[in-house]
Amino acid sequence: MHRMIRNMVNRLTNTDSEAGTSRLPAAKPLPGLYRAGSALVGTGLAVAAAIFAAGLLSGEASAQGYPSSGVSLANYDLAASGFVTPAGMPPIGAPGMMGMSGSPVMPVGYNNGCDTGGCGALPMQACMDRMVCGTCGGGGGCSCNGMLGGGGILGKLRSGGTGCLFCRGAGCTACKELPFGYAGSCLASAVSLLRPYEEAGICNQRWYDISLEALFLDRQIKGTSSSVIAQRGSGTSGTPALTLNDDGLDDLEAGVRASVAFIWGVGGNVELTYMGGNEWKEGASATADVIGVNLEGNLYSFLTDFGTAPVAGGFDDTDRSTTQSIEARSRFHSAEFNYRRRTMFPYCRFQSSWLVGLRFMRYDDGLRYSTQGQTDVTTGPNPGIYDRFFNADSDTENRLFGPQTGFDFWWNVAPGISLGLGAKGAWVQNDVDRTIRISANSLVPQTVVDGDQRGTILTDLELKGIYRLTHSLTLRGSYYVLAVDDIAFGGMDFQASSSPQRVTAGNLAYDSLTLQGFTVGAEYMW
Repeated sequence: MHRMIRNMVNRLTNTDSEAGTSRLPAAKPLPGLYRAGSALVGTGLAVAAAIFAAGLLSGEASAQGYPSSGVSLANYDLAASGFVTPAGMPPIGAPGMMGMSGSPVMPVGYNNGCDTGGCGALPMQACMDRMVCGTCGGGGGCSCNGMLGGGGILGKLRSGGTGCLFCRGAGCTACKELPFGYAGSCLASAVSLLRPYEEAGICNQRWYDISLEALFLDRQIKGTSSSVIAQRGSGTSGTPALTLNDDGLDDLEAGVRASVAFIWGVGGNVELTYMGGNEWKEGASATADVIGVNLEGNLYSFLTDFGTAPVAGGFDDTDRSTTQSIEARSRFHSAEFNYRRRTMFPYCRFQSSWLVGLRFMRYDDGLRYSTQGQTDVTTGPNPGIYDRFFNADSDTENRLFGPQTGFDFWWNVAPGISLGLGAKGAWVQNDVDRTIRISANSLVPQTVVDGDQRGTILTDLELKGIYRLTHSLTLRGSYYVLAVDDIAFGGMDFQASSSPQRVTAGNLAYDSLTLQGFTVGAEYMW
């Protein structure tokens, strides 16, 4: 039997060692023995393949946590996705010592554990996670104990690449040395509650249902700041005592901006926006520093070119005053009706929109100018001290209406955080109504009503940002500028004449208007 098997396996050898006889290829083999040997070799190969396949199926069953029976090759990770634990390793989530996870292998993309900066993700476990971070060894996550806790914007910046300062072996050591130690970790994880809402991702289209913001604006009218209203001393020898720049209307005043949006087709919506309610009302006054004979002061008015025209010394009611004052007031309102169409750029990093609509704006501007003086009459039929005064009150209303167009552009910095730029322009007609009331000690009260129409351009620019707190609530803020080319304002364009002594209103005064400031508020989406 031994010889038969040896000869079968070594059928091509030339000699038999025991008999010394020649085994030429031409010799007739034993057919039955040859077929038996071939069957034995085939059976061995089949057994080896079955053992190899069983090993694969066993590894797959172990990786997925399934029973070893009933698993087919269809479940094997032939695409090499990286979500399979090597065969023989404990299944993911299988119990280990003291209930801890027994699997040392983490599937790609799950991003859990210290090494990926996930420790501290649950604020209630901050202190324990802090100690776990301290044992990371090689490669503690940069974001553990970060100011935003696990995850967040800073966590993403620190989780790898050139923006990471302490990763790959030194991260947890650096975290451990932060001020306040473990207490600081608990505080940092509490701050992480303010991380933006990220579940919507960066591919969600810009949207809100209701937006409400506080609006803080200041007012600037070009070319009026140097206008002198009163001066101490007459003619060229006097010094300015009161200017339009003293009215204080460059201060920030509060208003509101409210907007609602309705879906109107795919990617489109209708927006209704109100902005305004800002009111400016300030005043200033000047007092004479010299009181002369007959209780006359040394304040002179712009109406008589500071006491030089149309008569020398000016008018009794407007010049040689003891006090002169101005009071300015302005109000602002705006309403818009727009159709907006939005679009998303490839990869969702940017998105933009364009709009067309109608714009209405109202701007009211008023200015009151007053003088006060006294005269001591010592002779004549009625001696005594008499008041001298002059009042001019100008109230101008601008109503602007016309079509507008605009756009905005958003950079989706991270899920829940976006920065944007928006601009709008409108061609509007300005309908102006003006009312002037004049009264004085020596004049009959008079009222002047007039108006005008002219076309002008209205533009606004906005730098804005949003921070999404929850699915429904988003914080927003912006820097806002609105400019109008021609606005009629309540200036003091008057003409004085001496025969008879009178003051009449001049033409409407136009200038450019700029409103700028900032907004802060919130959006709500249901």
